[in-house]
Amino acid sequence: MILLSNVSRWHMTAGEPNIILNNVSCLWQPRERIGILALAGTGKSTLTRLISGVERPNRGDIRRTGSVSFPIGSTHGFQDGLSGAENVRHLARLMRRDIPETVDYVESFADIGKYFHRAVSQYAPVMRARLGFALSMAMEFDTYLSDGVVNVGDHGFRDKCEAALHERLTRSGIILLSRHSRTLTRFCTRFYALHEAQLLECDSAEEAKDLLDYAGQYGDTFWNQEARYG
Repeated sequence: MILLSNVSRWHMTAGEPNIILNNVSCLWQPRERIGILALAGTGKSTLTRLISGVERPNRGDIRRTGSVSFPIGSTHGFQDGLSGAENVRHLARLMRRDIPETVDYVESFADIGKYFHRAVSQYAPVMRARLGFALSMAMEFDTYLSDGVVNVGDHGFRDKCEAALHERLTRSGIILLSRHSRTLTRFCTRFYALHEAQLLECDSAEEAKDLLDYAGQYGDTFWNQEARYG
């Protein structure tokens, strides 16, 4: 379970508050597939960090029961001077996972050959992405968290990523934030639009897209005022 209680988050920009969330409350049960449609620059990454616990709200409270993943495909924890294998061992130890099992899974899934035992600083971006996604799939969580990443690499590897994620979702939930309604439709069953610092629940990803399209076209209309304050 993930509970947001009257959560507000803002950043100061040029002396003015940039409000990401304004007094938001939501309850998401275990194994729910939550899709949040968010346009660029509206706080998708900040919301991801809040849900994961990396960042704290200015006001309100976020409670979690069960394990919540780091963002799928994230490579922020990798150290460039270590090899892929050394990074995986280090992170598996921190996450209290079986180290040999995790290393074997990631090496097989990422399929980057000899580069798995070379320094990450030598990796092309796609290799780094493959390693990050493989590490995400190597670890079981009650809820997976994604900042829009559901696959990486070439067509064959993307299919492999999606198959692995669908398999995980037979026993886990997901909170997926994306700019693309079709991505949400493929993986999620409950939908929101992030609009004017609010999470507005919608019946479908297409409805969330229509809401954001309408708001973008018509600006500060009565509908937007209702969405914000109603």
